[in-house]
Amino acid sequence: MTVELLRVGSTIGDHRIVKKLGEGAMGAVFEGVHGLIGKRVAIKVLKNHGEEGRIAAKRLLEEARAVNAIDHKGVIDIFDAGLLADGRPYLVMELLVGRSLHEEVKRSKGGLPMRLVLHVLKGVLEGLQAAHGAGVIHRDLKASNVFLVDQPQGMPLVKLVDFGIARRVGRSEVLTMPSMTVGSMGFMAPEHIAGRPVAASDLYAVGCLAWLMLTGRPVFPYGNPGVLVQQHLEETPPPVGSVRKETSPELDAWVGWLLEKRAEDRPHSAEVALLVLHEAELAVDGIRTAPGGPSFIDLAKDYDARAREQSGVRQQVTDVSPAYSPEPPIIAAPVIAPPRPRQKLKSAPKPSELPSLSRGPRVLTASRRKQESRADETSDDDTVPPAAPPLGAFDSDTTGTVIEPPSGVRRKR
Repeated sequence: MTVELLRVGSTIGDHRIVKKLGEGAMGAVFEGVHGLIGKRVAIKVLKNHGEEGRIAAKRLLEEARAVNAIDHKGVIDIFDAGLLADGRPYLVMELLVGRSLHEEVKRSKGGLPMRLVLHVLKGVLEGLQAAHGAGVIHRDLKASNVFLVDQPQGMPLVKLVDFGIARRVGRSEVLTMPSMTVGSMGFMAPEHIAGRPVAASDLYAVGCLAWLMLTGRPVFPYGNPGVLVQQHLEETPPPVGSVRKETSPELDAWVGWLLEKRAEDRPHSAEVALLVLHEAELAVDGIRTAPGGPSFIDLAKDYDARAREQSGVRQQVTDVSPAYSPEPPIIAAPVIAPPRPRQKLKSAPKPSELPSLSRGPRVLTASRRKQESRADETSDDDTVPPAAPPLGAFDSDTTGTVIEPPSGVRRKR
């Protein structure tokens, strides 16, 4: 039985197939409806392809477990998983109505509106924060895997989709074919290209997304795969502001921070990247750092370093085994190294113990000026910095966190 034999009107579990939404090399996606309550869903079904099909089937179920562990509104929901009579796996997912970020950028001219860019970036980082907190690294974050869900009014809801090659921290099983590295080359960090992706690799992909949305073109032009690899490994992209003039220096510097070649030179968590993005957004509104002092990004990096040190986080590139991708690889995989020994999670600092981005030479936002003015009136010690913004769990991969996989897929009611 092949995917093509799943006709409209046939059933998968409690759902009746309404129509085919799309098909790829390894499977197809259908729209279905629950036979009793009428809920519309998307159903992903794999084809049978020998050994590749066996690995892809394991990856599909691993995707269900990974998404189930995250449980966040910014990540596509999976309701059910199972096997067809011929042994092929399927997933029952929420049906998203809208368009992918790839489609949104493609129909724009010269980049998306600044407000939409900032909204999408915040939504992506919130989803990654939840994923990394659950011990899941996406590893294939790209414009076609970011979905903009239509809302009755206002901005669209940002959803991360396709966790098919995601890696969960603590999993040592290798779901790969020999000599393969997976991911989308236009969004892959240098350590990801080398076969050692970490959570910071997802942040590099966010930087690539930011560049794409702001300029309407990729950070490095698609073309010769070998040249593209070398560009991601060695070439520093020009400032976004050189292409889109309205980009503030702060936002420009933030994008460059995420595109640093070394993982340890990027923000050590999606949460820190999100917090600093909020500060950069104020700069877009015209509220800038004080002249003559350290630059915005220097303050942000200092904040990140002190937060990392106080929480006991040490960013490092961890050897992991790349997972199998249904798409043809672009480059050969590096030597597969065994996973490092498991370590216990170190306690995250209390919010009051964390450093503030505004310590020392401050990021002078309007709200902070008011806060500091009040503090000067009520305190004799004007050296006490304002309260630090709260930060939660840091990058789980770099702290050595072990997230034990759930025993199976939890059926959501």
